[in-house]
Amino acid sequence: MRRSSTAAASTDYPNDDSDGEEALPAPKTKIRLFLRANNIRRSNITSSLTGQQPHTQCRVSLDPDSHASINSTEIVYKSCNPTYTTSFPLEYEEGSQLMIYVDVYACKGNGSGMSDSCPELKWIGRVNYNVQDILDGNPSQTKARSLPKGGTIYAQIEREFSGDNNLTLRLRAHSLVFTNSRLKNSLAATTTLGKPSTYFELSRPAKSSSSSWIVVYRSNSIRESTTPMWDKATIDLNSICSDEILRISVKKEEKKKCKEIGSFETTIQCLIESCQTEEHMRSSFVLQPTSTRGPRGRQSNKKTGQITVVSAYMQRRDEVLNEVRQKSQKLILDHYLSGGENNPLQEISTSNSKFSDYVDAGLDIGLCVAIDFTSSNGDPQKPGTLHFIRDGMSNDYVDAIESIGSAVEKYSKSKESPVWGFGAKFPSDVSPELAVEELPVRHIFQCGEAESATGTQGIVDAYRYVFELGFHMSGPTVMLPVINAAAFRANKIHNDPSKQLKYTVLLILTDGVVTDLESTKKLISNCRHLPLSFVVVGIGRADFTEMNEWNEQQPDLRGRFTFVEFRDLQFDPAALSKKALERLPEDVVDYFTGK
Repeated sequence: MRRSSTAAASTDYPNDDSDGEEALPAPKTKIRLFLRANNIRRSNITSSLTGQQPHTQCRVSLDPDSHASINSTEIVYKSCNPTYTTSFPLEYEEGSQLMIYVDVYACKGNGSGMSDSCPELKWIGRVNYNVQDILDGNPSQTKARSLPKGGTIYAQIEREFSGDNNLTLRLRAHSLVFTNSRLKNSLAATTTLGKPSTYFELSRPAKSSSSSWIVVYRSNSIRESTTPMWDKATIDLNSICSDEILRISVKKEEKKKCKEIGSFETTIQCLIESCQTEEHMRSSFVLQPTSTRGPRGRQSNKKTGQITVVSAYMQRRDEVLNEVRQKSQKLILDHYLSGGENNPLQEISTSNSKFSDYVDAGLDIGLCVAIDFTSSNGDPQKPGTLHFIRDGMSNDYVDAIESIGSAVEKYSKSKESPVWGFGAKFPSDVSPELAVEELPVRHIFQCGEAESATGTQGIVDAYRYVFELGFHMSGPTVMLPVINAAAFRANKIHNDPSKQLKYTVLLILTDGVVTDLESTKKLISNCRHLPLSFVVVGIGRADFTEMNEWNEQQPDLRGRFTFVEFRDLQFDPAALSKKALERLPEDVVDYFTGK
């Protein structure tokens, strides 16, 4: 949850006392602002998708003459009645006048999900609130203001809970039922077709009402999976009370709006206690649709899924900050790779060795690229498929190559990279009469006219060259040959008697689930002794749950493997390369210190 900077209204108290004593300032209290909206008109967003509900964002400021905000809410997608999870901590002097100004924006375009970027914002309108009016003599501690173009913004202010802890929480869902009650059908089948993306919200009861709830956290969105495992959540306990009832709701993103799958109520203590045993022995929380729930304590018999707590624990805020600082040291790779003047990687060290030490000593990182040409990518001549490309235009494969390839290229002395394809069939020169069905599947083949491509643009040109050939997309998705090819190159470096500082990165771009995942994991794990890291980028809308789970394993089980979904960061190339390469400094140091 994003945090705003603390702001306070300042009041000068003149020395008007006849005895020369200064008047005492009014007591200060910490408050927190929550925002939600109702009936935001669809006309506030420019969209070619008829009937789609708008994506909105609020920005809060204390200055009536400026649109500069002290902070912004997250973007809430596909909702005319958004509830924003970002809250705003403020410091308020009792009895004083503190005005809050809220500017409301709609995202223009057809953002397809919570992970998409909506950089273009359209201003809808502004409303303002007096904190004193909300807190004094107002049982609900909520004030409503209407927007000129339609819609109502509700500001709710509560005095903060005292505490210095955070709740760290991670959840996994099982057997989610996506279809409506008329179909009576669970999408637990192996197909991913038609599965919507899902996320969860954590809410607490409003202090002023036992029937209303305040959403304090909204997770990331997991695409097309009945068993999503969401990212670890860190929730400020200043926004909730540790002993109160909480509601966790799982929701799905549909074409025009978001709908609830089900919810359950629990407490922080129950969440923590539920993950004290081995994961396979843990009990699950049952999801039930809100529409069929009775008064609190009464449960419906209808079940729409289960939730298992992967991890839940309390943590002091200073401990969380230390973790963030440690993680940030790994993320500074992108600044250096993107041409920063300084070398921030000097902060990364293992066993008294630093990544920057190897860079200064002449580290040479080579890049190998493997591209998925299986049939699940779709016909490359049809618009909307993953390999479709026109003159002067790009696609997701090209964007991923340019983002990550250009970052690694800065460390390469030769700039030469082999480019391989896998999953396609080519006509036989020896037996041209063979039908397509009789042709063997090539699980590794050269892309481009030469054995290696020069620079990132050369990699893109080699990729485009494949479409000038007569080939047929096929399957299955097998990565073992390209991994072996990269390992062969890395093994030559490993056994090089000259002991040059060379390292290799294999970048694999794929749109589907690996056919033999266990063999792939084992092979990558067996390459741990080599100067080789594996970066796999998931292209498209496949169910990448297994890849994400692999990515979350401990290093001794994961190997030098990193997975990232392209769609999550497709509009932010810098963030994509940073995420894909965040483990590379550690991998390099680990190899050379352990050699």
